[in-house]
Amino acid sequence: MKIIRHASTIGAEIHDVDLVQVTDDELLALQWALLEHKVIFFRDQTLDDETHQALAARWGEPVAHPVQALLGLEQAVGVVFNDAEHPPGDGDGWHTDHSWADYVPDVAILRAVEVPPVGGDTLWSDVAAAHDALSAPMRRMLSGLTARHDPGPRFALEMRVRMGDEMASRVTEAFPGEDHPVVAAHPVTGRPGIFVNPGYTRSINGVTAAESEALLSLLFAHVGRADFVARWRWEPGSVAIWDEHATLHRGPIDFAPATRELRRFTVGRHTPTSV
Repeated sequence: MKIIRHASTIGAEIHDVDLVQVTDDELLALQWALLEHKVIFFRDQTLDDETHQALAARWGEPVAHPVQALLGLEQAVGVVFNDAEHPPGDGDGWHTDHSWADYVPDVAILRAVEVPPVGGDTLWSDVAAAHDALSAPMRRMLSGLTARHDPGPRFALEMRVRMGDEMASRVTEAFPGEDHPVVAAHPVTGRPGIFVNPGYTRSINGVTAAESEALLSLLFAHVGRADFVARWRWEPGSVAIWDEHATLHRGPIDFAPATRELRRFTVGRHTPTSV
């Protein structure tokens, strides 16, 4: 197994490992690599839905999307699909997956099935490095603050399109939002990381609206700085595995009207906690 760092603080590309037949020793090495690099990348893999799910189960307990869990459905592969008839929306900003729920998954495993000729990359940001780069007075001020996360109006609209009004109302009522610490401890390492994101964080609690807007604007810009970011160019058979507690991610919508299909499983779950 060969590990090549991808960027200064985040990301590593791993060679000479077959994710369909990964050994226990290789899996342990990959888990350590993920803790160190936050997101790890692979090329030329031959996963299908069955072997993808089997790989995910070796990383932790499978966890369904919160809406699937609410409806009593078992975990299914998550499909990200866009083409000329289903163009990507405008929600390409940084986010942690469903931070509007009372927990976030621990690990996500995403594979590419079909990719556009240009564009369609995915980016990850190192929230621990972003936290460490803040000044000491700013870190002290943020410590102990909480922020409100909610799915937003686009989520409600998507639920109505997919499920109809009655079921959409049930889903949106079940997920009114959650308060999480602005700086959260990683559940394994304890390392602090910025836990706000422009996709789902609406306000900081206990401060004025103007103060909340100013602080969130500063933090959103800060976590997106290029020196904290790894960018991955997809190819068919590419796989990315990332630590949901150590990163934000985003997918720029720069490939329409081409087709892109990615498939994902997530495992493990923790509720963010203060440092």
